[in-house]
Amino acid sequence: MEHKTFGARTGHVTHILCAVILLLPIAWLHSSVVINEVCYDPPGADAQQEWIELYNPSNQTIELTGCKIYSCGAEWSLGFVFPYYLLRPKHFVMVGGEGMTNAQFYTDFVFQNGGSASDAIRFVNADSTYTDTVIYDEPNSNLITDDYGTEAFSLAPDAPEGCSLARAIDGLDTNMCENDFIIEQNPTPNSPNRVYTDYALYSPQLMQELPQKILSVGIRNLGSYYYPYPAQFSVYASETMIHQEDIVPLVASDSIRVQFVLPDDAYLLRMTLELENDVNLENNVSYYSIEGNGSPPTFSEIFPAPLPGKQEWLEVYSAPINHKGDYFIQDEAGAYISFNLPPVSGYYVICTNKDDFVAEYPQCPASSVLESSTWTALNNDGDVLYLYEGEQILDTISYESSIQGKSLLKLNSQDEQTEWRWGSPSPGEANDAHTHDLPEHTERLKLLGSPCDPRFGEQLTLSYNLPDISNRINLRIYDLNGRLVVNLADNLLVTDRGVIHWNGRHNSGKLAQRGLYILLWESVPETGSKVYRKQLTAVIK
Repeated sequence: MEHKTFGARTGHVTHILCAVILLLPIAWLHSSVVINEVCYDPPGADAQQEWIELYNPSNQTIELTGCKIYSCGAEWSLGFVFPYYLLRPKHFVMVGGEGMTNAQFYTDFVFQNGGSASDAIRFVNADSTYTDTVIYDEPNSNLITDDYGTEAFSLAPDAPEGCSLARAIDGLDTNMCENDFIIEQNPTPNSPNRVYTDYALYSPQLMQELPQKILSVGIRNLGSYYYPYPAQFSVYASETMIHQEDIVPLVASDSIRVQFVLPDDAYLLRMTLELENDVNLENNVSYYSIEGNGSPPTFSEIFPAPLPGKQEWLEVYSAPINHKGDYFIQDEAGAYISFNLPPVSGYYVICTNKDDFVAEYPQCPASSVLESSTWTALNNDGDVLYLYEGEQILDTISYESSIQGKSLLKLNSQDEQTEWRWGSPSPGEANDAHTHDLPEHTERLKLLGSPCDPRFGEQLTLSYNLPDISNRINLRIYDLNGRLVVNLADNLLVTDRGVIHWNGRHNSGKLAQRGLYILLWESVPETGSKVYRKQLTAVIK
């Protein structure tokens, strides 16, 4: 053991055999009992709720008879003396108030809660030749000494109410409180501490294409400690798992590369790494497109003039990319909107409040909505927007005016010509040119395409022309027996003009049988008014 003499009144420690101890291996220093976790500021009143957990990291049983626990604010005070007790190797012992039912020993500690200066808790063996101390909060204005007998300079953080101070790894004791202890939001009394680390996936590479495709990806431990448990690495292609393996524990800053064979039909891969208590889950997912980097992202839809109380937004289309892209949109005045695009192709909406957007457009997948921490107002009377990656301009769009409640949509025709047109918003999906070629009619609803034969790709179209600019609609189709066939709109937010198509199929995708079908329409202005209901009939032939 480390031989020290401890003075309980002054907190002074006289170090003996210092030179010898510094030459001993780390394992020898770990052969003594350590303070493994403490909770000095439990939820609510502290009385009967404070506790301390000790741990024996050695391979030998240690007798605790006569060992003491002290606490210190302005001065040291004795809190507990152990009766006869043997602490087995790799085991815990807990001392706490009577409210801690899983404690082996009970006493009502009066630990200091920090807040204005350093405080400390100390374990002292029976003959005062060994101590282990956790000093927390700052500044150390009371000149509390560490386990070397010098004024402590390495200080653990101050744990908020309800949290504990826990060793980053059970038993690991460098006598540097700043490194050894972390704040634990979910305390683990009388149980192993959670080991927090950060594993990351990086640099997927196609190693070989013939006769088989072989992909390699790196895995690195970015944390400060060795994590003693394996991680699980999985690979998915179109949500089907094609590979899975356990990753051996990695020491701090260490890395390995794993490789696996790809099926011939696998093009876009999603790789995941599952590790309990990983502190950063963003770098535990990586994507790879066999087709490589596609064309750069482009503008797809602009919504500059929302109704009162609603938010502006933009939409970009991103082809598959093999990295996480950092982008920004800048207007003519130099203000900008910054965002990250995941390395998966799709239509992505950029806005300031994701939750509000998803509530307003429930048909848009939440995964397609990205929040930006910066925003520049989209001018209603026209503007020029530039899409950047770094210093490179990827796309630009200009408009001279706006229509309230309408989107400026990018429409690609069959001859690859690009056209921008104002129409109903379609966030998170492709802009269908036919959807925005609205039929001319004065009635609220007009059914087109009946009778239709869905076997040959025909479809029914219900065109609406509502008196209010913003509405919530429901549209359900029933057979003559009153059974629901398909739900085409459920509290869907739409503008005054638009169309809804039915391809003649059930919700399950099965073709509807020949016969007469009933369409039930409901609409109500979003500002609140009477519900407009209409029943129409259509024929499937």
